[in-house]
Amino acid sequence: MTVEDVRRSRRRVLVGMAAAVAVSGCGKRVMSEEAAAVEVFVVPGNFGATPDLRRIALTYWGRDSSAIGVCDLQAGSVEVLNAGPKVGIGMPALSPDGETMAFITQAWDPKLAGLDLLYLAPTRGGDARRIGTRAHYEAPSFSPDGGRILVFAGDKGVLGSVQLVEIDLASGAERVVWSGAFEGGHKAVYDPTGAGYWVGGMGPAASLEEATGWATLDYDTKNGSPRIFRILREDEPARPFAVNLGGRWALDGVANDQVVLGALALETGSRAALVNRQGEARLLWRSPRGSELPDGWAVSADAKRVLTVRIQKDDAGNFLDRYEISVFETGSGESGKVLSQVLSSDLHATNHDLRLV
Repeated sequence: MTVEDVRRSRRRVLVGMAAAVAVSGCGKRVMSEEAAAVEVFVVPGNFGATPDLRRIALTYWGRDSSAIGVCDLQAGSVEVLNAGPKVGIGMPALSPDGETMAFITQAWDPKLAGLDLLYLAPTRGGDARRIGTRAHYEAPSFSPDGGRILVFAGDKGVLGSVQLVEIDLASGAERVVWSGAFEGGHKAVYDPTGAGYWVGGMGPAASLEEATGWATLDYDTKNGSPRIFRILREDEPARPFAVNLGGRWALDGVANDQVVLGALALETGSRAALVNRQGEARLLWRSPRGSELPDGWAVSADAKRVLTVRIQKDDAGNFLDRYEISVFETGSGESGKVLSQVLSSDLHATNHDLRLV
């Protein structure tokens, strides 16, 4: 299953909702009394979370509204930042303290047609500041000090080659952190020791020109499977990581100075593993298989907890207007003890306008 296959498989389409109440992040928003089709994009591993899993950011965008919901699970509240109609919001990332978020939009403004816009915004409401405009952005993530953002950026659209770029949030300065490129990016995170970056991507290639040519890439990339690499410095080659680990695993983050990998398969469910720098894996958590796959999940920085997000369904299999957010204790291959569980409808929502300036 490729990354794009995963994306397509996780898109939830709710059709024919009279007097529809749609999920706005983790809050609620009354849309209209007319029947509407609502598509909720929540990709496994692709929502924002703070290292302590206290706050998470989920996105909603539909025909006539879009929003980011920043849930504070300890306070039992959610800040719903409404961006208005005709704005596609995706890939939210939260700063370590949970006070700032980065996200990508695809505005329908004809002057910006075909471009991705990278924004920075306070999570408690206020103006969003644009910090980048490219043909394609993917998977922003914050540095441990919250002062920089790591993101894949390219000028050839979704199917073009991308480079790993770092943006200094104080100055707005952008730099390419590695001289090579990837056919596509999945996730990139800072090494907590300060020694380079961990990258999940399709490739890598030695240059942008090579990454554009599909035939020059390695076998795994030709078959659409992302791989995990460590990049130490700009002038050194990317080093493949955990190449002997069986199954298709994707980079999720770093915890306890070890790499967190995740796998998704309809037959075996979701799995999270902690892999040390020698490539030795320890299973942290495993979900039920098949139809009970979560719509998103994250591992805490101490690797002791796993958070899952799941859109609820009724007995007939219809998707409801709320998320179930659960936190599990990690174990040795079992689903783990449930530490907390809450519905998005239980959270007290505060609405803000998200102004994209």
